[in-house]
Amino acid sequence: MTTIFRLTAVCLLSLSANIAYAYGSSQSSSHCDKPTFSEFQPAANKYLQSFQEFSLSASANTTPTSIVVHVGAGDIKYEYTAKELYISQHKSGRYEVRGKIERPIEHGFVRVSVTAHSKPGCEKTDGYLVRIQ
Repeated sequence: MTTIFRLTAVCLLSLSANIAYAYGSSQSSSHCDKPTFSEFQPAANKYLQSFQEFSLSASANTTPTSIVVHVGAGDIKYEYTAKELYISQHKSGRYEVRGKIERPIEHGFVRVSVTAHSKPGCEKTDGYLVRIQ
């Protein structure tokens, strides 16, 4: 009878291990290749006289319609969706993202952050700070 108990226990344990793999809790989970952002303009930590325009590059795997840029300086807050930005694709597949705020910011710190995804559930946010003299 001990042999039957052991065989039953081994069978149940092997079945439960296969069930765990089926739901992505181990090696079968999908890889998330998040978008990357670079070539921020104005450059990070740069000292400027005023701030009104910005640009950046997004990797080729970025979904361009998902790009959102936030610009903040104290109480001043702007949000730009893909429809409000100028987005063009280079031959390399990378995207150039450009935007312009309504009125220049003349003093303080400006935080520019960008969020986008490459596929649903695969999102990245990045940003930088600029100082206005």
